[in-house]
Amino acid sequence: MFVALMCHAPIVVPAVGGARSALCGATTRAMHEVALRAVAHVPDRVVLLSPHSPRQRRQFSAWSGRHVGDLSEFQAPHVRVDLPDAPEVAESLGLGPVEGRRLDHGAMVPLSFLWDAGWRGPTSILALPWDEIDSESVGRGLAALPGHTVVIASGDMSHRLQPGAPAGFHPNAHRFDDAFVEALRRDDWTAAVGAEARALAAEDVVQSTRVAMVAAEKPLWSEVLNYEAPFGVGYTEAILRDPSPPLYAVARYVATRYLHGFPLAERLGGPPSQGVFVTLHRRGELRGCIGHVEARHGSLWDEVAAVTLAAIRDPRFPPVSAPELPEIEWEVSLLDPPERIVGTRDLDPRRYGVIVSLGSRRGLLLPGLEGIDDPHQQVALARRKAGIAPRGAVNLERFTVTKVAQP
Repeated sequence: MFVALMCHAPIVVPAVGGARSALCGATTRAMHEVALRAVAHVPDRVVLLSPHSPRQRRQFSAWSGRHVGDLSEFQAPHVRVDLPDAPEVAESLGLGPVEGRRLDHGAMVPLSFLWDAGWRGPTSILALPWDEIDSESVGRGLAALPGHTVVIASGDMSHRLQPGAPAGFHPNAHRFDDAFVEALRRDDWTAAVGAEARALAAEDVVQSTRVAMVAAEKPLWSEVLNYEAPFGVGYTEAILRDPSPPLYAVARYVATRYLHGFPLAERLGGPPSQGVFVTLHRRGELRGCIGHVEARHGSLWDEVAAVTLAAIRDPRFPPVSAPELPEIEWEVSLLDPPERIVGTRDLDPRRYGVIVSLGSRRGLLLPGLEGIDDPHQQVALARRKAGIAPRGAVNLERFTVTKVAQP
């Protein structure tokens, strides 16, 4: 089961936000990442919990039939979804139908990102009750569904963060957002849904998130992808549970927990290991790159963790600090076993990386590096990196990589 939190502000959809999209670009990017990771799990169904669907007083309900909607009320009629229902969800939970005809933006905004990520499969959209009841039973029911389920909690944070905000301004409303996000970062879910100042925040995130947390059961590779509040409303995107995270997310997770002083499991597990390089960029500039040609750990996630902790302390740069993390872009390269070659005629810098060695000295360059198009240039740089003279016989090896980069 994959479980995540997505915001539902229409302005974060570029077709709606227009020129203002630049002010919430980090949110839009995080929404894309959640959607891509959800769809990558090839789920049997997506279940979305929307706080804006028509509510009943004391029970959850579910939209039925095909889920067809658009954002025409926000001047973007071409942002449209058309998804089949997942009727087994309502049947399993014993839910009645939603009394509504048009999908609300609480459903449409997250679904539009899932649609853009390629999702066309069975989808269940649940409406929350006005009274906060049955979160436990509905969450447990979602966890018990057969097969693979993606659960998305739709919700926005405080609506009162600055003068002119949708629900008016309150000087202490930010306390809810601060407490909620910090608790998510600590994996303290009880503190998140019980965050202080909720009553004055005018939020609509707690109820849907509580159900999603019950479905997830406990944090698994959980992380806050982004929080910002450019228009007086707080937007948070977070992963609550991901049983098979992409490798860039493993690197980011390890670095984030280490730099914030949060505990990290001694063994992370994952598939069998292989050679790994972790590359960091900040504002388009290299910020660190460290790796192992051969695996040194039994599992891939432990390999990535060890390399990540070295990469954030790459001796060529100052150590990465926690405040830099939101600007870091992560890339993990998986190295296939290297093969010996005779000379530069066997190289193509766009396809192959190169290892140049002489005695104990060894220099490596990954393939596909910007500005390196000539094999002679590639070998010369690898020589320089290893501290090997520009002329003379050396041992040459080439290798291919699979790159897993942050979207």
